[in-house]
Amino acid sequence: MNNGQIGIGGFNILPKGVKNLLIINTLLFFATFVFARANICNLNQWLGLHYFKAPDFHVWQFITYMFMHANFGHLFFNMFALWMFGAMVENTWGTRKFLIYYLITGIGAALTHYLITAITIEPTLAAFNHFLEAPSLDTYRYLVENNHITQLQSALQNNYRILQQSPESLNDLVAATISLQNHYLNSFNIIGASGAVFGILLAFGMMFPNSLIYIYFLIPIKAKWFVVFYGLLELLFGVTGTSDGVAHFAHLGGMIFGILLILLWRRQDHQPSQQTYYHFTDNRDTRSKWKWPFQSRDKASSGKSKYYVSNESGRPLSDEDYNARKQAEKRRVDEILDKISAHGYDALSPEEKEFLFHNSQK
Repeated sequence: MNNGQIGIGGFNILPKGVKNLLIINTLLFFATFVFARANICNLNQWLGLHYFKAPDFHVWQFITYMFMHANFGHLFFNMFALWMFGAMVENTWGTRKFLIYYLITGIGAALTHYLITAITIEPTLAAFNHFLEAPSLDTYRYLVENNHITQLQSALQNNYRILQQSPESLNDLVAATISLQNHYLNSFNIIGASGAVFGILLAFGMMFPNSLIYIYFLIPIKAKWFVVFYGLLELLFGVTGTSDGVAHFAHLGGMIFGILLILLWRRQDHQPSQQTYYHFTDNRDTRSKWKWPFQSRDKASSGKSKYYVSNESGRPLSDEDYNARKQAEKRRVDEILDKISAHGYDALSPEEKEFLFHNSQK
């Protein structure tokens, strides 16, 4: 770590957690095509996340959905972003904490998607249930009039005309309506690591806010502004309801759960004990007796100066001693960073964490 730059010396370019995530996602991507070609099953349908009221929903899908991808472009860009931002985050946090964060933000993205989906479709599902609980021409008309889902409007209106012409077909219409409702619920199926990747992007922006990210490898932008820009963009796309097939609110949910988890962890981290720093004041009005031979005129004229002193003797350090101490501190920081690279941040002792904390404030 030199001159305020992020040092990656000793860090793994491809740490264990990121490497295993890349392997799992890639293997499942190719397995999807192999299984489909062999007519074994549709893995995206089985492992993708369905709405919890859908017949095809299974609880494991909260985890498995984030390892599935629709096409090579979907897989490539998610995995590239995971490697680009996730490696630095994992090298700093350690593998265990990184994977916990990755899974929680992925699940958070799914829950956010559920919330938005529920707001969108629950009024129509209530109208479906109203008809199924008391089938009649009137309750079906209520369903048609209170349907808020464009994709269902044509089918519901056609069925309503048939029921008007043939009231005796009510029982058949009940079965058709159940099938229509189930088919629609199963159509909600999200796949992809984007929610967790957006969480990783958020963590990177918070941990390394001034690192430069090159958009299209040309345009430099600081990580903190890149994160803010992407968050606002996802919010805009989600609110405007773009029909691009992307779960924008899920991406935003990954970022929201990410910042909440990071803030929680920061709050739980122990506060390091405060060290004592000695300050000496040269104030002409009080005629201080402290007159140091190496005091510069600029510091003397300012009326207040800070000197580096020895914690052991309380005396000012010479230039040689000061430079030697700074070199020793730098070597100590490098040793701690190497330990983080090998074993993760949690492997540090309280003294090492405290030392790293204070050096980061300088």
